[in-house]
Amino acid sequence: MTLKEFFEQNGEKPIEIQDDGTIKVLEEKGPWKPECEEKYYTIYGCGSVETFKWVDCLMDDLRKEMGNVFQTKAEAERMVHRLKARKKFLDAGGHEGMDGLVFGDRYHVYPQRGDKILMSAKERNVTAFDIWFETEADCNRAIDSLTKDEVAALCWTGENE
Repeated sequence: MTLKEFFEQNGEKPIEIQDDGTIKVLEEKGPWKPECEEKYYTIYGCGSVETFKWVDCLMDDLRKEMGNVFQTKAEAERMVHRLKARKKFLDAGGHEGMDGLVFGDRYHVYPQRGDKILMSAKERNVTAFDIWFETEADCNRAIDSLTKDEVAALCWTGENE
C-alpha cells in the first residue's frame, strides 16, 4: 500500500514509519488531564501557584475547562509570566484582536527563532487573539518593559522544562 492509498483509506491521522517499514498510526492526544488522586498545579487570582490532587469534583472540572490545570509547577509559573506580559502589552498601548477590517500595517511581537529574544514585526493580518501596536516604537517599548522570566515564557517552544 502506498502512502497515498493509506491516507485515502485512513484520513490524515498522524503516523510514524517504523524501522521495519510498517506504518504505525499515532493516537491524537488531547490536553493533559490528571488521573484520580494525581497531583496538578493551578494558578490562584493573585498569581500564586498551588498544588491539588485531582478528585474529579466540580472545582477540578472548572479549572480544567478554564485551562488552569498544569502538569508541572514550571508550566503553571510560565503561564503566570505569559499573563503578566500580556497585561504589560495592553498597558503599553497594545490592542487586542481585530475589531472589523483594519487597513494598514500593524506591529506585533514574535520570538526570534533559536534565541530567547523578542522582536517586532510589521504585519497586515493579525490573528484574533494577538496583540498589535500602531507603531514600532510602542511595540519595542512593550518588549522592553518585560522581565527576563516574561520574555522566556513568551519564547518557550515546548522543549525542555
